[in-house]
Amino acid sequence: MSDKLTFNKVLDEMHADQEPSEAIRFMERLRDIYAPTIEMTENQKNAFDKAKRVLNTRDLALNFGQEWTILDEVSGKVFGHGQGEATNEQIEAIMQAWLHPETIKVVDNDV
Repeated sequence: MSDKLTFNKVLDEMHADQEPSEAIRFMERLRDIYAPTIEMTENQKNAFDKAKRVLNTRDLALNFGQEWTILDEVSGKVFGHGQGEATNEQIEAIMQAWLHPETIKVVDNDV
C-alpha cells in the first residue's frame, strides 16, 4: 500500500480528530477541484486498467495534431465513442484518472 498522501486520507484524519469545521469544508472543496472522483463501471475500469498496463504516459500524445490521438482512443475504449469523438470532459477524466487512479470510483454497471 502506498504512503501517498491524498485528499481523502487527509479528510479522514481531519474528520476523526474534530467536528466539521471551515478547514474541513475547505479541504473538501480543494478535493472536488483538484482530485474529483471519476466514476466508471467495472467494464470501463477494466478497459482503463488494460490501457494503463500496455501504454506509457508518453504514448497518450501519439498522433497529436491528427484527427485523433491515443488518448482519444483510450477514452473511446472506456466511454464507448469512436475515434475523434471524445468530448473535452471525457479527455479530462481519462487524464485525471491516468495521473491519479486513486480518484476512480467503480459504480454499478448500467443494466
